[in-house]
Amino acid sequence: MKYRCLTIEELKELETEFKHFLISNNVYTEEWEELNRKGDERVQHLVELFSDIVLDKALKNIKYLEHITSKDIKAFRCDPNEMVLIGISTANDSIDFMKDVLTDIQADLNIFRTTKAYFKEREQEVFELLQSGCSIIDEERFKKLELAYTYSTKTMQN
Repeated sequence: MKYRCLTIEELKELETEFKHFLISNNVYTEEWEELNRKGDERVQHLVELFSDIVLDKALKNIKYLEHITSKDIKAFRCDPNEMVLIGISTANDSIDFMKDVLTDIQADLNIFRTTKAYFKEREQEVFELLQSGCSIIDEERFKKLELAYTYSTKTMQN
């Protein structure tokens, strides 16, 4: 299994798609019910396979992620071959990124940008970031952080 099993609630929401998946794997209603009654190991295998397909498709569509703690913000752009990270951190104890609005904070920030090639499959790395507490964000949020980085490097050059 690549990712994780979908929860019962997630499977219920995808019931129609799951039925189509079973049919495409030559498992029809009567056989599925019989496999479930017997506790056949193929049931778990089919659920795991379906879960991987669904999650893989969803992960392919994720472009931007963010992880916020009280002392730093990390925003990721997940390109096809590499990941771009923009990070903002502070050592100032009076700043708490979990509470303060970034536009209200004027000083004591360290802003950096880096890129890295994927060590694993792109979707696997995106999944691991989500599991570690990242949230999906939109392009606008990432671009604001990218603009803050660009502005900070121009300010340092002047």
